[in-house]
Parts: sequence; structure tokens; C-alpha cells
Amino acid sequence: MKFKTLAILIALSSTLCIAGKVYSHGNVLPQGADSSEMPDIEGGDEDEDGWVFENPYRSTDGELKEQIVKFGESAYANNCAGCHGLHAQSGGINPDLRKLDPENFEDDEWYVERLRFGSAKGMPALGGIPEGQSAPILDQKTLWSIKTYVEQRRVVAIEEGEIEGE
Repeated sequence: MKFKTLAILIALSSTLCIAGKVYSHGNVLPQGADSSEMPDIEGGDEDEDGWVFENPYRSTDGELKEQIVKFGESAYANNCAGCHGLHAQSGGINPDLRKLDPENFEDDEWYVERLRFGSAKGMPALGGIPEGQSAPILDQKTLWSIKTYVEQRRVVAIEEGEIEGE
């Protein structure tokens, strides 16, 4: 009888430990964001649902740039960090977004395509419109704010020798 009780306690505690590890990763479902305070994006390609393919916030500066980066940091933390790492520093499984080169137009295009359509490897289509909905999970202003934050993290990572820059 003591053996049976001990076995049940061990099984129960093991189950609780495993469940705790599964749920400790946190909520990795997209959380959405209110981008109403971000500058409007104009000049998008009508054939591509109004998307622009180069970061429209890259050339901003001063307080506006700080506001965009702060909003992008928050949106990144809520929607991207679970897979791509805190402060945009990947743990090695998913792409290190700090390595996207803002001087390379193809990197912005890659970013847009991944966010609009996702990937077979598990990247959700955050900028796409899910079936049964009328709007994307995250709008273009939010996604470009995230990219602006990641570009700022790239500068820090190069300065600190975490990644190589040109």
C-alpha cells in the first residue's frame, strides 16, 4: 500500500513539473497592438493590400523615432520575443532579426513577406488576414515599428560586438 501511494505521488508530482514547464514559456499567441499613435504609412502598393516594402520609419528621428522604437519594443515583446528572444537576441533556433541589414532592400522585402504569409516552419502570418477576420493580427504600422526597434537593437549589438556589421 505504501509503495502504491508513493508511486502515485511521484507520478502526480512529475505531471505537475512537466505541466509547469510547458506553461512557463508564456503566451506566444499574437497579442495585437494599438498603433493609432504611430505615423500613417502612405504610398503602399494597392496590388499588395497597401503594403510598402521598405521601412517607412527608418528615416525618422528625434522624439518621433523614440516613440516608434518604444512602441515597437512593446509590440515585439508581446508578439515576437517568445520565439525570437528578448531584445531581439535569438537563442539560435529562430533567425536573429538583428542581422537583417537596413541597407539591404531585400531584407525589408523578406521581412514583409514573412510577416504577411508566415512560413512552413511555424512563423505565423501576423500581417496577413486570418480566415474569418477582416483585419490582420498586427497592422503595417505595428510591424514597421517592430522592424524599427529591431534595427535599433542591431546598432547596439554591433557596438557591443554581439554581431558583425559592415
